[in-house]
Amino acid sequence: MNSVMIIGAGAQGNVLCGVLSRAHDVERIVLGDVALDRAKEVVRFVGSDKIDVERIDASNIGEMEGAMKAGRFDLIVNATLPLFNRQIMEATLKAKTNYLDMASGEILEKKGFLVDQLEFADGFKAAGLKAFILMGSDAGLVNLMAKEAADELDEIDYIGIKDYGILECDEPVALWSMPTFLMDCSEPAVYWENGEYKQAPIFSGEEEYHFPEPLDVRGKVYYHMHEEPVTIPQFIGKPVRYCDFKMGEPGSGIWEFLIKGLGLMDSEPVDVDGCMVSPRNLLFKKIPTTLTPKKLLDMIKNRRIMSRLQLAVDVRGNKGKKKLHYKMWTESPNIVQACQKIPGASDVSWLTSVPASIASLMLLRKQIKHTGVFPAEVLDKEERNIFFEGIRAWDITIHKQITMDV
Repeated sequence: MNSVMIIGAGAQGNVLCGVLSRAHDVERIVLGDVALDRAKEVVRFVGSDKIDVERIDASNIGEMEGAMKAGRFDLIVNATLPLFNRQIMEATLKAKTNYLDMASGEILEKKGFLVDQLEFADGFKAAGLKAFILMGSDAGLVNLMAKEAADELDEIDYIGIKDYGILECDEPVALWSMPTFLMDCSEPAVYWENGEYKQAPIFSGEEEYHFPEPLDVRGKVYYHMHEEPVTIPQFIGKPVRYCDFKMGEPGSGIWEFLIKGLGLMDSEPVDVDGCMVSPRNLLFKKIPTTLTPKKLLDMIKNRRIMSRLQLAVDVRGNKGKKKLHYKMWTESPNIVQACQKIPGASDVSWLTSVPASIASLMLLRKQIKHTGVFPAEVLDKEERNIFFEGIRAWDITIHKQITMDV
């Protein structure tokens, strides 16, 4: 039987606890966070006696190492903010435990465009440990969708990844970390073209794209700073001529106006009636925090919120003399359906943390062959089949359409 420590009691930790606690071979889960009340609320709504709560400070390497060693965990899942990646990975490595996370904290331009977790590659490899990184929805699930097509092609001309969500609510709400989203919005986006990394200005590359049913909308997406174009050219196993990531929502224009037009993500303080104030700090003070399980359930009960997310991946290339276009997209629960399955879950946390949960179970069950630090696109066909079967059991379906140019 297996034991898991999940660090972070936010939206992702909620779903991870819900999925992993229902696995027959997971005996114990420790949900660690500095906010014990939030962690206890998650446990109360998930409703499993397998889960214990412990105060864990993700900035304190020594404290985490001690807790990890004392708990003799089989896996550490990092479900907190990406800025704590290095501290958690260092503690995990010292505790000689396997690791999984869902996002990078930094893309290291000066080191040749690497995600921060890869700085630990030698250490995890030498210890014979597994660090499965960037294993959420995007990045993670979409990388595996791209890999499905790449394995069937001889040459890859194009990989385009798109994220589009529609949220309707009568007050401003956050379904995931708004500071992380806004930081990504305000940085030049990395994309890959003809053997080198390039950068695009914020809110550039506008593209109108049809997102199939169940969304069935045409939405505008823009270049967005993300990990997929960084890791896919390095790890997918074949040369890729072009790879990008774009994101959008009906309100993208508002974010562009606030960030690009008004400069509200600028860090340089400005004089406001004699007080020096950073626009970014002020914005971060005013934006909402991620909905708690109780607040989300109340909003759904009173029909105040509806949200649905879809991810799409397009891959174009050659197979023999044929030019093929693979179009893949997700179908997954909307916010109401997700919350019915795991109280407090949203469509966003579901599509992010169910894949992370299935990958966690695969690590625990020794169904992942790789050691060291690795992203999702290294998984082979056998590993991917296990993964896709796992997410289907939790109502995430991947649709695939193949067309051929003549």
